[in-house]
Amino acid sequence: MPALDSKKKKVLIIDDEQSIRDACQQALSRDGYMVESTGNGISGLEMALQDNYNLILLDMRMPKIQGMDILQKLKKEANISAEIIVITGFGTIQLAVNAMKLGAINFLTKPFTTSELRKAVREALVKRDLQKDEDVLYMLIGTSEYMLEIRDTIKRIAHTDSTVLITGESGTGKELVARTIHSLSKRTDKPFVPVDCSSLVENLMESELFGHVKGAYSGATDNREGRFQLSDKGTLFLDEIANISLTIQAKLLRVIQEQEVPRVGSSKPEKIDVRLITATNKDLRSEVNTGNFREDLFYRISVVPIHIKPLREHKVDILTIADHYLDIYRKKHNSVVRLLSEEVKKSLNSYSWPGNIRELKNTIERLCVLCENEEVQLSDILYYGQNADAKAPVIDPFSGKMTLVDVEKDHIEKALRHFNFHITKTANFLGIDRKTLRTKIRAYNIETNRD
Repeated sequence: MPALDSKKKKVLIIDDEQSIRDACQQALSRDGYMVESTGNGISGLEMALQDNYNLILLDMRMPKIQGMDILQKLKKEANISAEIIVITGFGTIQLAVNAMKLGAINFLTKPFTTSELRKAVREALVKRDLQKDEDVLYMLIGTSEYMLEIRDTIKRIAHTDSTVLITGESGTGKELVARTIHSLSKRTDKPFVPVDCSSLVENLMESELFGHVKGAYSGATDNREGRFQLSDKGTLFLDEIANISLTIQAKLLRVIQEQEVPRVGSSKPEKIDVRLITATNKDLRSEVNTGNFREDLFYRISVVPIHIKPLREHKVDILTIADHYLDIYRKKHNSVVRLLSEEVKKSLNSYSWPGNIRELKNTIERLCVLCENEEVQLSDILYYGQNADAKAPVIDPFSGKMTLVDVEKDHIEKALRHFNFHITKTANFLGIDRKTLRTKIRAYNIETNRD
């Protein structure tokens, strides 16, 4: 059976028999659970509705309110997250079936032994944790063998403290993988601190990562914690790690080795407990060979390597991902869009997606903002690929209905109308600058209500 951290689990006992409450509380408290109890069914219902518990032991027969009524209110009406084990001295198969239908996970008949109680509680909480894991992993969308392998790999490494290196092209979801690993780890209730190393200013990178003390340099007017201190007991995610300088690489290596952070301007390092996950879209081995990345640091950060394939290499997942984001964005933008036409599905599958999942996500959001019909047609799509090789048919090339110029013009006109002809907002949405948008407006002779 998978490991269970009982110290983080809260149990509520609702039973009018004090001897039962005391016996259960003593047994579960010895196992490390945080246990609360009440002999009043109504107050027990009020406590349970706060949804602060992982598991509830619920007696079926109590004065004032029956356990089955409480179960109905908790699971069918309030849909609380806690697992519920019902307990009774009048156990029947039919009662067990009815309780399960209402959402109970198990059934104990009085008198039960301590070992039976502990086994039932443990099984319920392990099952709950496994379901939580599946819910988190669901965010890694896809049904291909490749996606199943990625999810399985993440499940196996998440519960360790191993350092992970995630590689893959831009837009493949490296940060999502890192967040998923953290969410499934024993550090899930501690900070997840993401850092885009490519956005850090070189001369301030050391301070940003390791912190500084007051007076460490001009402008350092106060003590400041770095990203390592902020992620203590949690997970630090260093994205685009290939962009840090060799000087910072040397200091980072020492931090990993010693688990100590030297603040800028201080001679006394601070102990930290951080799980490190790094990511890059570059080939770090090539960077090592060219002298741009330290070999010893490379081996330190790549204890567990995970490579994320580009979307074009698992095309079977394209429509699954598209449908997922279509459902999200049509609700977010109150869109009329409901489905993709067969021609659109073929187009999405034929496109090479140089921007990977991020580009697909943005494409679907644009459709939900700009499309004016329930069914998305080819003329509603405009790809913003990163290179010429990314081109795909956005309309039926044999229909002759519209040229690519017509499609782009129509797309820009829809965006302008949606944003009430606000140039800056339209340009940001289309992913181009204001100057480029104005040039296209003039080139296509698009009429605008405002400049």
